[in-house]
Amino acid sequence: MAGSHWIMPRADAACGKVFHPDRRSADGHRIALEFWDRATGCGRKDSRLAVYRCKRCFGFHIARKWIVHEPVGPDRFPPPYEMSRDWPELHRVESAP
Repeated sequence: MAGSHWIMPRADAACGKVFHPDRRSADGHRIALEFWDRATGCGRKDSRLAVYRCKRCFGFHIARKWIVHEPVGPDRFPPPYEMSRDWPELHRVESAP
């Protein structure tokens, strides 16, 4: 019988991180960590927790991902709409002769 050629995830002591064999269990642990961070006040607004696949052990790990907030300037949005001056104003009704 031929052996499987699939690379199966396996905990590796040299990796040094908490091992999760599938993404679903890693997401469950990530959600629990987010609740823990909010409950203890350790959560930061400039970072979030993310699940990623390890290239060494082929398992899933959780890491803190930093979020960069860019300032919003006037050049990022189009200029506001300007009405033409030759249109009649809505509150002024011109009487017919």
